[in-house]
Amino acid sequence: MGMTRREIIKHIDNGANFYISLFGRAEHMAMTDNGLFATVQPKAGEQGISFVYNIRIEHLDTSRQIEVVNQIHLLRRPIWLNLLASDQVTRLIFGKPRVHGQTEFGEEDEIYEAMLPEDAPSPADCNAQVMQVTTPESFALWTQIVNGLLSEGRQDIHPRGHYSLCREGLLRCYLLYQDGEITAAAAVADNHGIDSLEFVCVQPDFRRQGFGAAICRYAAAEAFANGAKILTVRANSLAAAKLYQSVGFQIYNDAI
Repeated sequence: MGMTRREIIKHIDNGANFYISLFGRAEHMAMTDNGLFATVQPKAGEQGISFVYNIRIEHLDTSRQIEVVNQIHLLRRPIWLNLLASDQVTRLIFGKPRVHGQTEFGEEDEIYEAMLPEDAPSPADCNAQVMQVTTPESFALWTQIVNGLLSEGRQDIHPRGHYSLCREGLLRCYLLYQDGEITAAAAVADNHGIDSLEFVCVQPDFRRQGFGAAICRYAAAEAFANGAKILTVRANSLAAAKLYQSVGFQIYNDAI
């Protein structure tokens, strides 16, 4: 029996929470979890992302929910709230309920997608010169590309501090080459076979030439070859969503 659309949304949530938690798995970062929400942030004097995530307050009465949300807001950090959070909790955190059953999108909408094994690209269709990152040196190169393109040069992923993610297989990182030049990067976060596609980026001079689709197709084929039960992705724009659809992802915003 296949997954329901709501179950797939839960996996998209799990992918987001797992992805955020990965940033905290380095000596220069700190993670906390008080049973109601988790945080990740750099230690004093260090660089890295800050986030509030894995918020679990649905079971609280309204007055206690308000108290916890005020505590979250005082942290002044970006927030990931589960897609299936109630309208009340969503309104308390963001000031408005979440859009339900969305099927039409603007250019800047966040779009939630997933791929199941039956939709996975065949490895034979992934005719691209892709290298999987396996060494400290290649991971440092991957982080340089990703931080430069996605974080405006901030060291959100540390070349040494986060290498353990690569070494332990929690984050499988890829670089795509064309004529000896790196054109694109991507990664798959592996949460016990519930995988998510992350850190997709293409060098400016190589955009709109199929390199983004090529590395996504390769990463997806590898994910399912490694035993993934599902591969999710969160697109932060309509253009990104269309890219992911072109390699086999389907949109699930309507299931929220």
